Amino acid sequence: RPSLENGKTSGTPSQTTSASLHTRSFGFWSERGIVRPDIRLHVDKNGRPNWDFGGGNGAKSACGGKAGGKTELPEELKAFKLGDVRIEGGRIAYTDAKTGAKELLEDVNLSLTLPSLSGPLGAKGSLTWKGDELTIGLDMAKPLAAIEAGSSKLKVTAKGSHLDAGFDGVAQFAKGFSLDGDARFKTPSIKQLAAWAAAPIDVEGDVLGPFKAAGKLAFNGPRIAFQNATIAIDAIKGKGDFSLNTGGKVPSIIAKLALGELDLNPYLPVPKEGQAAPAGGGGAGKWSDDPIDLSGLKAANAVVNFSVESLLVQKIKIGASALKAVLKNGVLDLTLSKMALYGGSGTGAVKLDASKKTPRVSKSFILAGIDANPLLTDAAGFSELEGKGDLKITVNAVGGSQKAMVNSASGSGGFVFRDGSVKGFNLGAMVRKVESAFLDASASKQQQTDFSELKGTFKIKKGVVTNNDLFMASPLFRVSGKGQTSLPARTVDYRVEPKAVASGVGQGGKTDIAGVTVPVIIKGPWHNLSYRPDLAGAVKDLLKDPGKVVDQAKNVAKQAKDLVKDPGNVIKDLKLPGNVGGGVDDAVKGLKGLFGK
Repeated sequence: RPSLENGKTSGTPSQTTSASLHTRSFGFWSERGIVRPDIRLHVDKNGRPNWDFGGGNGAKSACGGKAGGKTELPEELKAFKLGDVRIEGGRIAYTDAKTGAKELLEDVNLSLTLPSLSGPLGAKGSLTWKGDELTIGLDMAKPLAAIEAGSSKLKVTAKGSHLDAGFDGVAQFAKGFSLDGDARFKTPSIKQLAAWAAAPIDVEGDVLGPFKAAGKLAFNGPRIAFQNATIAIDAIKGKGDFSLNTGGKVPSIIAKLALGELDLNPYLPVPKEGQAAPAGGGGAGKWSDDPIDLSGLKAANAVVNFSVESLLVQKIKIGASALKAVLKNGVLDLTLSKMALYGGSGTGAVKLDASKKTPRVSKSFILAGIDANPLLTDAAGFSELEGKGDLKITVNAVGGSQKAMVNSASGSGGFVFRDGSVKGFNLGAMVRKVESAFLDASASKQQQTDFSELKGTFKIKKGVVTNNDLFMASPLFRVSGKGQTSLPARTVDYRVEPKAVASGVGQGGKTDIAGVTVPVIIKGPWHNLSYRPDLAGAVKDLLKDPGKVVDQAKNVAKQAKDLVKDPGNVIKDLKLPGNVGGGVDDAVKGLKGLFGK
C-alpha cells in the first residue's frame, strides 16, 4: 500500500491496487498525479457499502473491526498520505443493489490535499455528470470518518449550467450517509434541471423556471428536510419548512409555507388556439373543450399549509388568506380557513378528485360583506349587479373538460345584498313612461334600479341555475322574481314582478303592500341582456279583479302614470271572456279614468 507525498510514491504501480478501498482500479501514478483512476462504489442487497470496513452480521471485518463499530485500520493504511496531488480523467461509478440506483461521474479532474487520513481533506476541480460539467469544491475535516463510520465537518460546493449548490455542516457515515447543516440551491429552470436528472416534468406553459432556496438541510437516505427556508419559484416568494420522503410508491411532502403574491394562472390549463377563455372573460365566449389533465395529482402525496398575502385564480382576486392542501392518492382537498375577498371575508373548500378516469370537482364557499360587482365581473363576466352582501354556494361537477364540467354542474346556494342597484333598466321609469325605459336602447346603458335589499336562494342542476324566490325592496317597489340562467349557454331567462307602492319606505317596509304589478322580462346572453315590460302579463294580473285593482291603483297614480297609452286596446287584444270581475268594459272605463284617457 503506497503512500504519496509531494507527488512521489513509495511502491510500484502494481502495488497501487486499492483492495482495501473496495475499488477495482486506482489508475496509475505519474509525476503529475493519478491518471484515469476507475473507482467503483457499491452497496450490496443488504445495504452494506463497499467503503464500510466494519464487517457485516457481527463478523469481523477484513481490517479487524466489528460490524457497525469503529474500524481498526492497518497501520499501513493509517499512514496513507497525499501531499498536493491531482486526479486526471478519473471515473467514479456508484451502484446500489438494494435500490437499483446507478450513477456515473466522468472526467474527474481534481486537485487534492490530504496530509493524512486524519485530515483535513481538500479537493477542488471539475467532473462531468449526465453530460454536464460541474465545478466542485470539497473540504472535509476528518476523512477517516468515512471509513470508521464516524462524523466529520463537511463543506461542498457544486456549480454547473443547471445548478449552483452548496452545503456547510456535518456528514454522518454511521448508517449509510446523512447530512445536517446549512444548504443553498439555485437553478435557472426546474423543468430543465428535472430533464437533465432523468426525471422530466410534463407541464405546459412558461412555469417551473427559476428556483432558489436556502435554509437548514437534513438529509438521510430517502428523507430530506429543509427548515427555516427562504424559497423562490418563478415569481412566487416565501419562507417556511419543507420535508420530502421518496421511500414510498410516490414522494411524500409535508410543508408549511408563508407566501407573498401568488398567481396561479400560469399553472392552470391554457385553452387551445381558437377556443374561448374560461368564465370571467365576459363576451360571447364558449366553454373550453380542452381535456382537463389532473393526472399530476397522482405524482405525490402531500400535506401543505399555506398563508398568502394575495392569490389570483383566473380573474378572481383573493386577499390575505390561509390555505391547507391535503393530497393523497390523486385526491386534492383544499380548505380556506381564512380568506379576504372583494372587501369582505369568507371560508371555503375545494376538492379535486383525479383518482378515477373522469375528474371530479366540488366547491363550497361562505362569503360575508363582499362587493358583488367586482366579484361577479371577475368570476363570470357579469357586471349588472352592485351591492354589498353575503353569499353561500355549493357546486359539484364531473367531466373531462371545462365544458363537460359546466354541463354537469349541480348544487345550491343563497344570497342577500344591501344598498345596491341592478344596472340596465329602471323600474321607476318603466312605470312613469314606458318609452324611455324600454324603447330607447342607448338610455338603458345608463339606467339602473336601486334597492335597499336583494335576496334569494337558488339550485343548480345540469348547469342550469334556478331561482324562484327573489325579493327586492326599494323605496317605491317590492319586487319578486323567478327564472333561470344557463351556465352552458351563458344566457338568462328571468321574470321580475315589481309592485309599486304608495309608501316611500324601502328596507324595513311592509312586504305585503298591494299595488300595480308590471312584470319585466330579462332575457338574453350574459354579455347583452335585454329588458322589456310584460304588458300582456300585467293586464292579465289586473283583470283577475279589476274593481279592486282600480281602487288600489288610485293610491299610486303618480308613480304609475302613463303605464300604457291605450289599455283598452291591450285588453281587447288579449281576447278575454266577456265578463271578468265585473266586465271588461267596466275595467276599461276605470283604467281610462285613472290614466286620463
